[in-house]
Amino acid sequence: MISSDPVPRRRLLLRPGVLVVIGLGVAATIVVPLVIETSPRVTARSEYRFSRKHIELSPAPPRWVPPELTDQVAGGKDWPADVTSILDDRLVGRIARAYSAHPWIAKVIRVERRIPARLVVELRYRQPVARVELGDERVPVDIEAVRLPAVDVATAGITPLPLIREVSTPVPVRPGLTWDDESLKAAVCLAAALEADWETLGLEAIVVETRVVGRLQEEEVFLRMVTHGGSRIVWGRSPETQHPGELTVAQKLGRLRQFLSHFESLDPPDGPYEINVRHWREIIYRPLKSDSARRLPVRDLR
Repeated sequence: MISSDPVPRRRLLLRPGVLVVIGLGVAATIVVPLVIETSPRVTARSEYRFSRKHIELSPAPPRWVPPELTDQVAGGKDWPADVTSILDDRLVGRIARAYSAHPWIAKVIRVERRIPARLVVELRYRQPVARVELGDERVPVDIEAVRLPAVDVATAGITPLPLIREVSTPVPVRPGLTWDDESLKAAVCLAAALEADWETLGLEAIVVETRVVGRLQEEEVFLRMVTHGGSRIVWGRSPETQHPGELTVAQKLGRLRQFLSHFESLDPPDGPYEINVRHWREIIYRPLKSDSARRLPVRDLR
């Protein structure tokens, strides 16, 4: 038999869990319309209003990046000109796209929104590692062979950049684009590998050359370097080569250091020289004005 006693129903309604659910329902009917009604007034308050002055870059731009980076980004087509609130759902994505379009930005790592109105934008910046010599023009590039904006090395606080010569492909039409040239990419890789030793060795430029080699007549990139005094260093293939007969960067660099310690310079008084560091057991060198080669046994054959 089903009871018609209303008392159990009243007891059910008075249970704490049921009362909480009922209370939340009543509150929602009152609070939600109030929030909807007042939210435009909240987001219009100064602590929620967004402008470019509320952007904090992390880390701060290095010296070769222009201090007006954010002003330049704000002038681009991706800048959210119609966004005025830090709470706007579109803001984070649009700010990320705006910065990623700038040629000095390699990657936007994150954009973090904070209250009062502030955006923390974490970036990875591109760094010039070399300049490509094209006639009278010298175009800076980064480790990925991306063309960079012009940079004044002296005021940027960076060491003199290696020059890269004999690149035959045309320069990308604007900064921020990758220079799709395998010989240039090999030279950039070598410039980065020798960055710490470049000035000590008295090097000036990397010269690229493409040769057809082997039975399959495949094209390969070979590199040589030129010193300030005119000596030529025969380097060989790219530092990233997997060719079994090619020495490593460390081995070739060790040979250059040994030559430097023996003669005190890569440009001895009776030079300039051609210095070949590709051989396993010896450094072969000769004055450029002579065909007579000389040999210097390698101290460390590892």
